[in-house]
Amino acid sequence: MSQQKPSKKAARRAATEAKRRKEKRKRYLMLGGMAVVVVGLIGFAVTRPEPVELEGLETFADLGGGHLQEGDPPPTYNSSPATSGPHAPSSTACGIYTEEIPDVVLVHNLEHGTVAIQYLPVLADASLTQIQEFAREKGTHILVAPRADLTHPVVVTGWTRMLRLDEANLAAIDAFYDRFAQRGPEVGVPCQFQIDQALG
Repeated sequence: MSQQKPSKKAARRAATEAKRRKEKRKRYLMLGGMAVVVVGLIGFAVTRPEPVELEGLETFADLGGGHLQEGDPPPTYNSSPATSGPHAPSSTACGIYTEEIPDVVLVHNLEHGTVAIQYLPVLADASLTQIQEFAREKGTHILVAPRADLTHPVVVTGWTRMLRLDEANLAAIDAFYDRFAQRGPEVGVPCQFQIDQALG
């Protein structure tokens, strides 16, 4: 007894049903993939660290950056510490100092994109050590020095920018550095960490 072949109509129906099942599986896979991406994005948004807000960041008018000549009168700056303006012909090496750096020298470093961290001499040793270690880790375009006339325990400056801090807030200092280091008018001038007077 011979088997009865399926009719053409039945074969077409079977092929259509198979195609429908295949497309259904494809839709499920696409939806599943999209769900994984969405969950991943939500997870990233929830877990990523929030950027540190530089509360109290000050911006000063740009006074230019001309070099002082011998015999020129002392410049008048629009901030203390100075953040722009006429300055000495030579900058200083980046690193850690135990003596104050004059504004006329420091401003030249800021012009090259250096970030300066100045502190009151009475700053606690533990806080000063944290700042010094931070500077060593950065390794470029950073200066640390004491300054007796600061209005706050720690003051961070870049070209036309200043952040006054009541403590050695490393998160804020790091955010300032990331935003303004190597952002001066003369970008590209190297200033590797060379001086470490704290080590004697």
